[in-house]
Amino acid sequence: MSTVNLGGPDDPSFSHYGVYDGHGGHGGHAQAWEPAPVAQPGPAALVGGRYELRLLLGSGGMAEVHLAHDLRLYRDVALKTLRAELAHDPGFQARFRKEAQSTASLNHPSIVAVYDTGEDRYLPYGAGLALPYLVMEYVDGMTLRDALYSAGTHLTVAPALQATAGVLRALAHSHQHGIVHRDIKPANVMTTSSGQVKVMDFGIARDTDDAGLTRTDAVLGTAQYLSPEQALGEEIDARSDLYSVGCLLYELLTRRPPFHGDSPMAVMYRHLQEPPQPPSLYNPEVDARVDAVVLRALEKDRARRYQSATEMLADVEACLGTGAPAGAEPPPDEEERDGGGRRSTTALIAAGVAVAVAAVVCGWLLFGRGPADDGKSDVPDLVGRTLADARGSADNVGLTLTVTAREPCADQPKGRVCTQSPADGRIDKGEAVSVTVSTGAPKVEVPDVTDKDEDDASRILTDRGFKVKTTHVESSEDPGTVLRQDPEGGGRAEKGTEITLTVARAAERSQVPDLTGSTLAQARKLLAAQDLKLADTTEVESSAEAGTVVEQSVRGGTEVAPGTAVDVSLAKAEQTVLIPAGIVGETLGEARDELTGLGLRVTVASGYPQASDAVVTSSSPEAGSEVVTGSTVVLVTESADDSSGDGTTDGTTGGTTGGTTSASPTAGDGS
Repeated sequence: MSTVNLGGPDDPSFSHYGVYDGHGGHGGHAQAWEPAPVAQPGPAALVGGRYELRLLLGSGGMAEVHLAHDLRLYRDVALKTLRAELAHDPGFQARFRKEAQSTASLNHPSIVAVYDTGEDRYLPYGAGLALPYLVMEYVDGMTLRDALYSAGTHLTVAPALQATAGVLRALAHSHQHGIVHRDIKPANVMTTSSGQVKVMDFGIARDTDDAGLTRTDAVLGTAQYLSPEQALGEEIDARSDLYSVGCLLYELLTRRPPFHGDSPMAVMYRHLQEPPQPPSLYNPEVDARVDAVVLRALEKDRARRYQSATEMLADVEACLGTGAPAGAEPPPDEEERDGGGRRSTTALIAAGVAVAVAAVVCGWLLFGRGPADDGKSDVPDLVGRTLADARGSADNVGLTLTVTAREPCADQPKGRVCTQSPADGRIDKGEAVSVTVSTGAPKVEVPDVTDKDEDDASRILTDRGFKVKTTHVESSEDPGTVLRQDPEGGGRAEKGTEITLTVARAAERSQVPDLTGSTLAQARKLLAAQDLKLADTTEVESSAEAGTVVEQSVRGGTEVAPGTAVDVSLAKAEQTVLIPAGIVGETLGEARDELTGLGLRVTVASGYPQASDAVVTSSSPEAGSEVVTGSTVVLVTESADDSSGDGTTDGTTGGTTGGTTSASPTAGDGS
């Protein structure tokens, strides 16, 4: 069987004889790689002027991978390209290029090599788009996931440790170059037919000093292999990869990840909160030394984990018998044993004892843990969890869960664990934790609190175990009085049920301002400040300043409902006319007609002739003056006969000499 690297945010490999089941993918998104039909004969497409596409090996959510032949170097390669529909997405393009840069900078036999990268507009499925492509080493082999879960396959302890050692060698190289892989899992590791390990898919790898990509990739990775700091979105380092290696080794040894759950969030919670069980609990072939290596790699505090891939590799090799534990003196080499002088029998025995002691330290006292397994487990806290979540937590620590009762629970909603026995402590693995599951809170009678004061009603309901919500409405009832409740009093409801109280409040009132003397604009502003409106306006005759309010429909100081409209009356603007200069010398009849026609009132001074043919000699106000329309003009006259004389009169008629007259302050006929 041949397998090739697909990389990117899809699962990184595809086997010729099967379909990957979709477990994995970045961020927990499952991707199913399906085999492409055998290519039909036809002209082969040429990419980058040198790579002849021969077979579509597989495709996923982000990329497609072809078997291609390098016409320049005469070798088969795996050619990977973005899917055409993602070519315009800057995020996918950046991640694709980042993978090329990260992997191309590494040169190690345990890392899938990147040979070339570029863009090509003439890919047959790209519709002329400039699609980026990546040319990689073609690997003949299978992924660790395929090897682990293939029918009839059972991975023993030694091959699992050997594969892990290969992964650690690759990571030691990448970490030395400042690159953290961030997505170590069985699907991203291949083994060739000769047993060579190949780590691939650096699609979400990141330089330790690189801030170029956004924080949206902070928790990328598959949930079952995610370190606690990745789950929290914190900054990561090489020790995060070592946690993932611990998860990988755990699964290779037991055919199950260290934590599982019914959702990615449940799995991440267990990575953060629950201790892993030793692999030997599920595989008796695993000895205490290997348990200790796995459990140290899975420390939640990265300061207690292995601090480097080289350190962990030393302990893995020690467990394989091919090296010494980290921090232990290596056994004497061949030159020391057989070279210039052979050691004494005593020295050889001492060396053997030292190696044996180092192995015991590796297994039983690694990093001060003490015994790795005493056959007991800490009882997890299950109260408040769903039944499914509680079962998973118990299973993760090697315990079983038994439901002893389902009954109302005052402080837990339906379906949650109310109580457990034992509540804490340590018990033998395989023993059961008994739980009671809530069927809901017990029902109690709802008291009738209508017509009560709001504070009293809330206290009564709270004392009965209910929650209270209040709404207020305007009412003629006393403010604070409970008008109604939902649910109504007298019925029964679960404790914790929310009771809604409708409470009376006083109607809001607005005070009408005194608008007298205000302009129209001022009146509108004064009303708006009191949440009132200006309604109709009319003009009326008034001695007040024109355009000012002289009357209002609602007296100032009156309280009314908000939004009430108020009518106002405005003083009309005054109109003026000129008293014609020509009225002097006209007859009284002519002058009267002319002045009344201008809207003025006319009267004759007391004691002066009032005959129509009397001649006007003066007026008050004087002719030519500007007066308000409707004003009274007082005329001084003389008889027509007198006007024909020399213009002098005696004092008894009020006449004057020289044509000047003095009008009497009192009117004659008042007309």
